[in-house]
Amino acid sequence: MRGQGGQWRRCRRLAAAVPMPVPFDQDRFLAGIAELRGRPIEVLPSAVEVPCGLLVSTDATDYILAPGNTSSLHRQHIVFHEIAHLLCGHGDGVTVPAPVLPGLPADLVRRVLGRSAYTDPQEREAELVATFLTQRLAGPAPREYSGELKGLGEAFGGPSR
Repeated sequence: MRGQGGQWRRCRRLAAAVPMPVPFDQDRFLAGIAELRGRPIEVLPSAVEVPCGLLVSTDATDYILAPGNTSSLHRQHIVFHEIAHLLCGHGDGVTVPAPVLPGLPADLVRRVLGRSAYTDPQEREAELVATFLTQRLAGPAPREYSGELKGLGEAFGGPSR
């Protein structure tokens, strides 16, 4: 198992390598990721009200289902989280009830990834990459952390600086 510091560095590298349009535009961002991956990515509203996103991959397209019952900032983080699963190469699927995927024939779905618990290493990794992507939009981080920020960095395996 990769150490926390190694995971932190890998996630930061992945997020830094992602093309980020300036000014940020989600459609252009997704088009850039789709071009890198060689397959389209579509964001769809979730058919059921859930507090998290869902990644559905078919043979032709990756779909991100995002809830409509949340803020735009939270929705953006959810999209980043699901994109992070793609960037990290996470491939373990889960079974999802048919009403969650209306209009997608079950035989076309190759993989479905849903967020269930942050104890799972893939979920932690995707959350770190999503956080680093969000951080890129916010601008450079401070050179030194102090107080609570220093403690958070240490708690999550990041540099305490």
